[in-house]
Amino acid sequence: MGRRPAPRGNLPEGSLSTGEERARLVREMFDRIAGRYELLNTLMTAGLNRLWNRGAVRAAALGPGDRAIDLACGAGALTRDLAKKVGPTGYVLGMDFSREMLKSAGTRPLPNVEYKLGDATDLRGIESGSFDAATIAYGARNIPSLDALFGEMARVVRPGGRVVCLEIARPEGRVSATFYGLWFDRVVPWLGAKVSGDAWAYSYLPESVKAFVAPDELAHIMRRNGLQNVTWRPNAGGIVTLHVGTKPG
Repeated sequence: MGRRPAPRGNLPEGSLSTGEERARLVREMFDRIAGRYELLNTLMTAGLNRLWNRGAVRAAALGPGDRAIDLACGAGALTRDLAKKVGPTGYVLGMDFSREMLKSAGTRPLPNVEYKLGDATDLRGIESGSFDAATIAYGARNIPSLDALFGEMARVVRPGGRVVCLEIARPEGRVSATFYGLWFDRVVPWLGAKVSGDAWAYSYLPESVKAFVAPDELAHIMRRNGLQNVTWRPNAGGIVTLHVGTKPG
């Protein structure tokens, strides 16, 4: 007997396979939680997400007048931080596949920021080498093809430009792993359901992290897509990692 189809808005148990159906469900999920997304990020990380974002901005090595593209920008928290770094003469493009996330980002406009609906793995219309840095924060694990993602990120930055990836990871240390299991597997789904009203969205979060590649493998993917001097470092005991690569000059 065949498997029953999953209800709309839910992925089958144990399935985070790639494909159009997954992309649609994840996009719809982000549309639903857009209004509470930044609040929940702050609550779930006890405000540490702001510190981690600042680390990503530093890693991008931007200066006044530079240009950056922030992929899977969500409600624009990192996009705005990048915009402050490049200043009024700089420019930041925030791109996301969720219309509601972009609407939420647009409620806090900045004169040097533009938001566009788009696919992080297919940046058609964006000229090669046109940005000084490309960033993605907490979005890589939602993207079916990491090769396509980092291939495009490497393409659109100039020679010598930086590609930065900030992402949740599975810690290996005993204490961190114990905390992670309690917090992300139990507290986060409960908190997310209470604040956002969407229980599935915050059950998806720990499942998506479990299905994501290990930090060493992510670094390897970045290298094979044309980036050099790729490094990564753990934050918060390995719960969050920051990967940085440079496009060859």
